[in-house]
Amino acid sequence: MKTRRRKYFINKGFQSEFILKFCGLVALGGVIFGVILYIFSSRTLTTSFENSRLVVKSTADYLLPGLLFGGIVVGLLTAVATSIVVLFMTHRLAGPVYRFEKYIKDIGLGDFSQDLKIRKKDQFQDMANSFNKMTNDVRAQLLKIVELSEKLDGLIEELSSVSRSDMPLKEDIERTVSELRKDRQDLKRVIAFFKV
Repeated sequence: MKTRRRKYFINKGFQSEFILKFCGLVALGGVIFGVILYIFSSRTLTTSFENSRLVVKSTADYLLPGLLFGGIVVGLLTAVATSIVVLFMTHRLAGPVYRFEKYIKDIGLGDFSQDLKIRKKDQFQDMANSFNKMTNDVRAQLLKIVELSEKLDGLIEELSSVSRSDMPLKEDIERTVSELRKDRQDLKRVIAFFKV
């Protein structure tokens, strides 16, 4: 089953800032284009008929009202279209970033039980796979620590029960101590995986 996000503003601050900057860049490009066109057309003359009269103006003065009106209309339409397109583009970024933040908080709280899941068409698939591999590696080491801890608990109980009996056999104590030493070495090896 395909999952779809119903909310497109996932991280409003990030997405709004991205949209505003992108629209600002498009507006700046339009203004620069208009200024350049106005400067280059100011050195030429244009003739036209207005109300049955022949009018001679500089081309820049003739184009200015059209540039202003057209620039405003095109700028507004472009801003709306750009906002929609950028919203959908950032949606593919903001969603995974939100999931990463939530996942990292869970890991920080000691929850290694979940894998990071993001949608197939979202960005950062390789990073999500790397996070999942890291979590699985840490989870495997933690499970070894838990297993060794339980084994040590069992050996301590066994040693306690042997020492409570009237005459503990020296062989039983030596065997248990030998197992404890081996398990301690295994535990040190697993703990060495973590660099703290």
